[in-house]
Amino acid sequence: MVSDKNIEKEKWIKQLLSPIREDLLSGAAELALQAIVVFQTILGSSNTTNVSVLKEELRLTAQELIDSQPAMASLFNLANAVLIAANKANTVVDVKNECQKALDDFERILCESVARIADIAINLMPPGEMVFAYSFSSTVVSCLLNARAKGRYFRVACTESRPSLEGRKLAARLAAGGIEVISTFDSAMAMLLPNCGVAFMGCDSVGRPGIVNKSGSYLLALACHEMKIPLYALSDTTKFVDDERVFEFENHQRPEEEVWEDTPTGVTILNRQFELIPFELITGLITEKGLFNKSDLEKYISALSIPKDLQTVSS
Repeated sequence: MVSDKNIEKEKWIKQLLSPIREDLLSGAAELALQAIVVFQTILGSSNTTNVSVLKEELRLTAQELIDSQPAMASLFNLANAVLIAANKANTVVDVKNECQKALDDFERILCESVARIADIAINLMPPGEMVFAYSFSSTVVSCLLNARAKGRYFRVACTESRPSLEGRKLAARLAAGGIEVISTFDSAMAMLLPNCGVAFMGCDSVGRPGIVNKSGSYLLALACHEMKIPLYALSDTTKFVDDERVFEFENHQRPEEEVWEDTPTGVTILNRQFELIPFELITGLITEKGLFNKSDLEKYISALSIPKDLQTVSS
């Protein structure tokens, strides 16, 4: 029987993660940084002296985090990193220390990876040409702002990224950083692309079959492929997942009202906001470890594993 205390604890964890669950504008890296703060809050506020109780609180948090944004591989891998760290320890103090170390390591990878990816991306930008950027990715934004700070001149073209309109957030961030932006609606993408020398997009998950990103990315990839415009996806290795997990986004749909309020009788709304883009349609994957093609992923994907006692978290 579940106690009232446990029910209250679950409600509190849900409340902590509610901003992440409802955030439709931020990229995976931003959400991962928010999730690190949530885990730190759980560790810092727990006054239990029972190590099993603390581990259960962390397990609940991991489960809720993964469920909050199923397409975001970095959240899945962060959750597993914390639980793996917790399983190494046998006392409350050791659990907190091991988990904090795991959180620090994950945050360090996120921050250092952006700088390394930016150094690669700038060399793929033809000087003076327009750059196309799709949806919102903090990694893409950082790379473009880094290029501008280093004196590279370019303009950026983007679209709104409906239905959540995170493309507007991208445009506003870049404009605030002194980059001239031309924005339009999604179906007008082909009007801007012929003027672009390269295109960038972020990633939410990366697996052997391809890259998962915001819906509309597949159309961008097809258009770039047809127009022979180089398209690069930007992702650190915290977003790499196994073959089963990369398709998790297919099991989740956002509310219909986000697309069309007061839908007429007889009309069904599809609001799946992520899709898979095959590697064959992109020029390359820029990671902190270099520029990858499909074959380069194999050694990283094959090394991924979920400990048996954690597999229920990923189901």
